[in-house]
Amino acid sequence: MDSQQITTLTGVLDKKMNRQLKQYLDICARCAICKDACHQYVATGDFTYLPARRAELIRQIYKKYFTKTGEFVPALYEARDPDENLLDELYESTYACTGCRRCMYYCPFSIDTAWILSVAKAILIAAGRGNEMLGQLADAAIFKSDNFDMFRDVIVSGFKDIEAELKELTGDPSAEIPVDKKGADILYVALAGAHSILPAAAIFHEAGTSWTLSMFESANYGFFFGDAEKARKIADRFMDEAVRLGVKEVVITECGHAYRVANIFHEAWTGKKHPFKVRHILEVIDEYIKDGRLKVSRCIDVPVSYHDPCQVGRNGGIFEQPRDIVRALATDFRDMTPNREQQWCCGGGGGIVAISEMDAFRLKSGKKKVEQIRATGAKIVASPCENCRLQMEGLNETEDLGVRIAAIMDLVIECMDLPGRKQAAEGA
Repeated sequence: MDSQQITTLTGVLDKKMNRQLKQYLDICARCAICKDACHQYVATGDFTYLPARRAELIRQIYKKYFTKTGEFVPALYEARDPDENLLDELYESTYACTGCRRCMYYCPFSIDTAWILSVAKAILIAAGRGNEMLGQLADAAIFKSDNFDMFRDVIVSGFKDIEAELKELTGDPSAEIPVDKKGADILYVALAGAHSILPAAAIFHEAGTSWTLSMFESANYGFFFGDAEKARKIADRFMDEAVRLGVKEVVITECGHAYRVANIFHEAWTGKKHPFKVRHILEVIDEYIKDGRLKVSRCIDVPVSYHDPCQVGRNGGIFEQPRDIVRALATDFRDMTPNREQQWCCGGGGGIVAISEMDAFRLKSGKKKVEQIRATGAKIVASPCENCRLQMEGLNETEDLGVRIAAIMDLVIECMDLPGRKQAAEGA
């Protein structure tokens, strides 16, 4: 790399450096506790994916350019220039990481590897080595926002098609999917596609909720890519919409990272406090069931287990509501071991499901999740995160687990007394 490129990269590191990050880089003791907490290292035994090794790659650059010893005797002090070999190592270890932060939970110093890797992604992006697919998906979302008039009619037409399905499912010809409704209590932010819109719409309808559907999807590939500015712009789309419509709360669909971005990161990125609440859809459904606004029956008579998505559970703090919902639907709930804060990552987070060259590694890294699922004897595994479900569907197929991977909203719909479901059952 030439001197200008090095100046750019070290400038990124210098900008990101604060006392806490410096402390992380200084005290990581490589005590080996993190190796037993990382699903990727446990599954592969590959040193590349050891959490401390990931941090060490950043430390090597830090030592080279921010310490006198590293500058003058780099070999002795394990300091390195960010050459192509180092950038290759950094890319592989960084974009493979799912950001589950299980290593942080077990670290005696609570060193946040995911935060350190956010610095790694910033360095890679500055070097033109950010993941191309994640970057393209982030740019596409921003383009949609900047040129929304081009897409509006197509989007609204798609919502009308889903609305027709809603009328049939609920048996109510007046059921609707409201869009751009000012003064609604809830702005619901779904993923792209009917699968995350229709069940929520039926639930809101049956509960008598005042709601409106966001024009934008909740997925945020800027977050996965590692560009905080792009991630903020993508989240701004529906956050600004919520302000314009004057809603009381933003409700995020069954998506792990989207919930964490909206509930935790967005205020930090903008420096502004939200004038509304942000909740996960499962918090709302759990409230509806317990308040009697949503009538469900315990209609699932096969064993059901629950997988905590890392961004919803360990990193988002939502543990009990999804379990309470599943217990209200199933006669035989079997939790995984370990669970809640200690749950093993499925291996599909961090945007890795969108990186095709990592498919084989991603499925191999799901070894601990396969063991957990088998140990429960469950026939259904429920999880409120699309990336988790995609990963576990892959594991289900490759490991012949013989289970159904389900969204919790879908299970709720199955246990509601809806005319459309009755007709479908009678037709079958």
